[in-house]
Amino acid sequence: MTRIEVEEDVELFVRDWGSGTPVVFVHGWPLSHMMFEYQFTQLPREDIRCIGIDLRGYGQSSKPWGEYDVDVFADDIKSVLDELDVDDVTLVGFSMGGGVVTRYMSRHNEDHVGKLALLGAASPVLTEQPDFPEGIDKDTYADLAKECYHDRAKVTGEFTDSIFHSEPSPELKNWVQNMCMESSPQAMAVSIESVGNMDLRSDLEDISVPTLICHGVHDESCPFELTAEKLDEGIANTELVRFDKSGHALFYDEKEKLNQELMEFSN
Repeated sequence: MTRIEVEEDVELFVRDWGSGTPVVFVHGWPLSHMMFEYQFTQLPREDIRCIGIDLRGYGQSSKPWGEYDVDVFADDIKSVLDELDVDDVTLVGFSMGGGVVTRYMSRHNEDHVGKLALLGAASPVLTEQPDFPEGIDKDTYADLAKECYHDRAKVTGEFTDSIFHSEPSPELKNWVQNMCMESSPQAMAVSIESVGNMDLRSDLEDISVPTLICHGVHDESCPFELTAEKLDEGIANTELVRFDKSGHALFYDEKEKLNQELMEFSN
């Protein structure tokens, strides 16, 4: 475990477990790297080095007042990978983290990355656009941001309830909600509104590395047809894997299947 300074007075918490093929995990909103517990406890047994990053504003990283969008997050990831001096990594992004790594690949010319994995990704675009009428109403994200300032515990509780397809134990749901509540209130609000405003479709053509897309068919947060199918169409070299027993939380709903896919893809 280490802390890496990405700008003055801003440090990111990084967990680095195991040795072998480096796999870098970028979490989703409003979680932390701890969401990947069931990957971190298994993949290092298969000679995979698991590197988990808490994005600024989340988990154990610094929580400055400021901007929280895919550009800021992508630049922070670049600083971490530069500092760790790792190459040919498999870069994994979940949900909002999927948008972050999509932008990273374009903005930073795929630096350090040999393969890309998008898990339940909030990418390339979620909201209604003139040429994307099937998207979600942008007001959904603006309203969610406002609610973060009004009753954040309710927001995180409803989010936790919505992401699983198979009902987990009450204790596990409490753990996930507590993880969400560790985030900065301002980061939660600003970043979810930025997700509603982002359009990464033009970034897809800059992705040339092999890309694994894993997505739950029951995903309500990032509907399969709006995200996974569009990523599969827009990225040149992809493999799309359906998770038929998963909602948004495929990292838990079908953790064994996900671990197997990541292990085979990374090695």
